[in-house]
Amino acid sequence: MHRLLLLIGLLVPALWPAVAMAVDIHEGDLLFVTAGRSGLSAAIDDATGKQGSPSFDHVALVAAAPKGWDVLHADEKGSRRQSLVEFRQDARAKQRQIVVYRLRAPQPAAIKDAVATARTMLGKPYNTSYVLNEDSYYCSDFIERAFRAHHVFTLQPMNFRNPQTGEIAQHWVDLYRGMGMEVPQDQPGTNPNDMSAATVLQRIGVLE
Repeated sequence: MHRLLLLIGLLVPALWPAVAMAVDIHEGDLLFVTAGRSGLSAAIDDATGKQGSPSFDHVALVAAAPKGWDVLHADEKGSRRQSLVEFRQDARAKQRQIVVYRLRAPQPAAIKDAVATARTMLGKPYNTSYVLNEDSYYCSDFIERAFRAHHVFTLQPMNFRNPQTGEIAQHWVDLYRGMGMEVPQDQPGTNPNDMSAATVLQRIGVLE
């Protein structure tokens, strides 16, 4: 028994990296990050999450790099490029999972154009109002625009109301009051939860 336990103890650490990276990444894959339980992350989940489905508050695009993979995305630091290693480290530090989704039908032209378009959108500030404009982006907005020429994703009326109560969370009321704006309920936009449920995507597996 002692030898068996010792063998298991030696094998588990050796297998862990393989388990963590079991998903085979492709260019054009979308990385959806699971939602947190407080602040903006919780507010997004409150308004757009669906019962019985995983909840996401961020999405990013995988692009080929000379060494490994780049991740192109828009977060609170603006639209930027990170290595996949850095992106995974950030998710791990926040105790989040990364779930990989892929276009259900092969679309090499759409992926090539999306990556090229996404690279041209780097360096812009984060869109804190979520009202679409040409000068700043938020995460799912960045992805929709990257694939827009091929009509992969569609804009939908934005929802800030809790589906169960019909009430707009105080987080959103306070956020937009601070900007001198009304909550942009029903204005066109996107969100990670609806995007992950798009029929054009298939879930591949958990990366992190």
